[in-house]
Amino acid sequence: MYNQQHMKIDSSKDGYQVKQDDEELLPQGNPIIVLFVLLLCMSLLFFLTSSIAEGAESPLPVKGAETGQKVVAKWKPPVAPKVPLPELVSDELAKEFADKWGIELVSLRLTAAGYMIDFRFRVLDVEKSKSFFDHRIKPHLVVERSNAKLPIPMAAKVGGFRTTNRGQNIKPNKTYYMVFGNPDAHVKSGQKVTMVIGGFTAKHLKVQ
Repeated sequence: MYNQQHMKIDSSKDGYQVKQDDEELLPQGNPIIVLFVLLLCMSLLFFLTSSIAEGAESPLPVKGAETGQKVVAKWKPPVAPKVPLPELVSDELAKEFADKWGIELVSLRLTAAGYMIDFRFRVLDVEKSKSFFDHRIKPHLVVERSNAKLPIPMAAKVGGFRTTNRGQNIKPNKTYYMVFGNPDAHVKSGQKVTMVIGGFTAKHLKVQ
């Protein structure tokens, strides 16, 4: 008799070997190659899974991302269109002010929560507009409905809230300012005032 536990059966044509009765059936081949193929398949599966996940979470490409820098896209609200300022005076008066005083009235509007009135004007001729920058002249507004007089406030260290020409730095085609006081918000938007600056007088100016 022979012992079946030590009997070896070669079934290479079927692709399997049986070494002992209690051993499992194993596929034939080089174990190193089998291990290499298995690792390659696992690496490929991991790569594909990572690529799909990154593609789902990545934001839209933005300029600068190709340099390797971290770029964060920020949403910006649309820019509101600029509203043109209403004309303070008629074309006829505007031409008169330009020819005689060398200035163009730009705007007259409330500021500082309504407690001041901001006047802006553009210099067309430096020589003709000198009185607008003379610190000896005291500009003021006259409220037409109440006849109240509103001067330019004076600060202890900076003086009046206006541009002067002490530094001889006034230039043509530049816009300058004067700020008049408006105590108790006396003047409201839409009301009219008269502006007096030395010999210059402009009536019925509507405050915006």
